[in-house]
Formats: sequence, structure tokens, C-alpha cells
Amino acid sequence: MATMIDIDDFLPQVLLYAPNCSDVVAYRFIREAAREFCERTRAWRESDDMTVTTPDCEAVSTISDAEIILIQRAELDGTALTPRTVAWLDENEPDWETTNDTGTARYITQTTPNTVSVVPKQSGRLTMRLVLKPSMSAITVPKFLLDQWGTEIGKGAAGRILLIGTDDTGANPPFGERLLAEFDASLGNEAIVAAKGQQGARLRTKGSYL
Repeated sequence: MATMIDIDDFLPQVLLYAPNCSDVVAYRFIREAAREFCERTRAWRESDDMTVTTPDCEAVSTISDAEIILIQRAELDGTALTPRTVAWLDENEPDWETTNDTGTARYITQTTPNTVSVVPKQSGRLTMRLVLKPSMSAITVPKFLLDQWGTEIGKGAAGRILLIGTDDTGANPPFGERLLAEFDASLGNEAIVAAKGQQGARLRTKGSYL
């Protein structure tokens, strides 16, 4: 599991460009930039392990300060589950949400933020590999985001601050737009780096998404 750090460890990266910004404002935009970075790059991946119990056969992710973007892989008691959207289940398994029948689970879906359900209902030990982003209220973020992409996320946060301005900083739209353009330009390259991972494996073009 990723080592987590306080969100204020990102402050120097933001204050370099918006030196008068208050901490509270900076935290908000650090979260926004980190969330967009993780959504676009899929850089934050974690494994999670929990028990699914009847009657609901739902489970809540145990990873704090995070929201699930997608489920890459899931197994219930060692049997692979296929990630499916709620819309797909509504079309192909129309009574999946209302039935109390149990059976051998084949699918997994995300019903509410950070809550997953197995379909058909079945209890057991659930293991998942997740792609995550910081939650809207996160007070901690993965350390590797700062170590590897602190400059990029700092520019993304500062760009947003300078674009709209605050009582502390005032607005500087041209500089803010430049920082956001640099942030946006970095995302495509970093998405490739994050997808390849440390092993330099070939990229796969097919995945299971929620």
C-alpha cells in the first residue's frame, strides 16, 4: 500500500507560483489537481482485501482518503469477477439490485462512492486491484505523487488559484493559464509512464472499466 503524507507537504510546490495563497485555499486546489492527475494517468493503484457478507453482499474500500476510479481486477474466494457498470447490469441482469437470491457471483460493480457489490449475491473474501484518486476531503495523499509529480501537481493547483484569484493572491489569468497548459501537457506523457510502471512492460490496450 502506498505511503501517505499530509497534503500540506505539497504547499511549497504551490506557493512557489502563488506565494500569498492561504493554506486552506491551497489544500482545495491541491486536491483538485491531484484528483485530475490520478484520473488522467491512472497512476494510483492499490490492492484491497475485505469480507463480503449477506444479505447485501456489499463492501466498502478500506483505503482511506481515496475514491475508486475503476476496478481493474477482482476475485471472490479466488474466483475471478468481471467488472461491470450499473447500466450494463440493468440491461443484462434487470433484477440484480432487487433480488434477494444468492448464487455464484460473476460480476462486481460500484454502486456508490467506495462501495462495491458482487452479483449475484454471494458472501466471501473479496480481493481487488483498484485505480484510485484522492477524495474530495482527503487530508493525506500518496507520497509518490509528491516524489514523482510534485512539480506538475503544484502547477496544476497554482494555475487554478491564479486563474480565478483569491483575496490573498489576486488573479493573474495569463500566468494561471500558462501553468495549467504546462500541467495539461504533462498529463499525456505521465499517463504513459505510469501505465508502463517500473518494469517497463508493454502497454495493454484492453481493460475492464467501471
